Amino acid sequence: MRQFQSLLATFVMLPFGAQWAMAQNTGSIQGTATDPSGAPIYGAVVAVETAGGSRNMTVTDADGAFKISSLPLANYSVRISAAGLSDWTAENVPVSLNPESSPLKAVLEVAPEVTTVTVGLSEPEVAEEQLNQELKQRAFGVVPNYYVSYENNPAPLSAKQKFHLGLRTLVDPTTFAASAITAGIQQAKDSYHQWGEGSEAYGKRFAAAYGTVGTNLIITSSLAEAVFHQDPRYFYNGQGSKKQRAWYAVESAFRTKGDNGKWEPPYAGVSGAIAAAELSDLYYPGSRTQYTLLGRSLMFHFAGLVALNLAEEFVFKKVTHHRPEVQSAKAPELPEGSPVPLIAVDGLGARGVTAAQTVTFVLANDLTLGGKIVARAGDVASGEVDPANSPSDPNGISLQRVMLRAGSVNVPLRSSPARGAAGPAQYKELPGSGKVVVTMFVAQAVQLPTGE
Repeated sequence: MRQFQSLLATFVMLPFGAQWAMAQNTGSIQGTATDPSGAPIYGAVVAVETAGGSRNMTVTDADGAFKISSLPLANYSVRISAAGLSDWTAENVPVSLNPESSPLKAVLEVAPEVTTVTVGLSEPEVAEEQLNQELKQRAFGVVPNYYVSYENNPAPLSAKQKFHLGLRTLVDPTTFAASAITAGIQQAKDSYHQWGEGSEAYGKRFAAAYGTVGTNLIITSSLAEAVFHQDPRYFYNGQGSKKQRAWYAVESAFRTKGDNGKWEPPYAGVSGAIAAAELSDLYYPGSRTQYTLLGRSLMFHFAGLVALNLAEEFVFKKVTHHRPEVQSAKAPELPEGSPVPLIAVDGLGARGVTAAQTVTFVLANDLTLGGKIVARAGDVASGEVDPANSPSDPNGISLQRVMLRAGSVNVPLRSSPARGAAGPAQYKELPGSGKVVVTMFVAQAVQLPTGE
């Protein structure tokens, strides 16, 4: 009987012995992360990794504390990352078997600002070089095609350069030829009959036609663009589907690029067109109401721009001589559908969504593009819990308006790699930390500044 009781006790204690043995073969790494002032860092990404590549992760809590448990006994490298701060690293950190052992104390320094020094031409010199190239561009080798830039990163023109561009167009032989043809057509159709017939009448029609070109070039494309700090050129796109390119061309007629590089309403184009129309009323015969004068001028202005932009986008590049052969490199672009691993800091845990309607994440790993880091581990993202989120899905969460702040750029994220594919984002618990990681995907291609 005693032998049976002893055997039974052995079987009962066997699982506990195995658990005790396992506990003796695993331990934890814990510590705190603070900034140089001693303030705790909330949401810093903590990654521990063995020499063999085994990796575990967590994030710090509101007190800056972290703990990763159930780690096999080994030495680990530790890396702690947070937005705006330099990474803190430590090598050969042993796993602790004693929960009361001294924790790591990581102090993350403020990340130094990166200053980009460009060796070469200054921006005005680049603009001058590009302008000289544009002044060689001729469609069919004859017609000036100066007001289009095929550069991917065109430099803004100075006021002097805008006037130079306008004057070169005004005195080009083809401008005189176009005015002569216009006057001939008007004479043949007896337009502005008050001027009559004959060489004198033709001269008046020619002077009026050439004057209209001149007022549009000097007032609209030079003076107004200089005053409003806007660029008179069309910026060739050439990217995307035909539909996308056509929309870009049409849209460019109703917006213009400022000297600051941003798209703006066409203040210069509209004000210049109105001023040129008022001036033309001084030398064209007949009477016109202000409504007719301004309405027709703006209608022809925008309709003409739409037609010209479409021709620039789809036709003129093919027949333009002396256009730039080699374009400057495009800004790096984070492709649509790129995976983005995020660790939930607040609003989402192993048991699902908390009462919060907003979930805060941090980027789990560096995002790289062409070997360069475009977003750092620890960069912050946030999103809203979709009201239609189903609590019955134990490992899924429906989020909307998720945005990652990568340096100076906002990167929109979605739950699936394919556009239009609906479904909740799936998450899983990080071993030994109680935190969860969810993989989101870049919702649309994002162009990154060259300095990022």
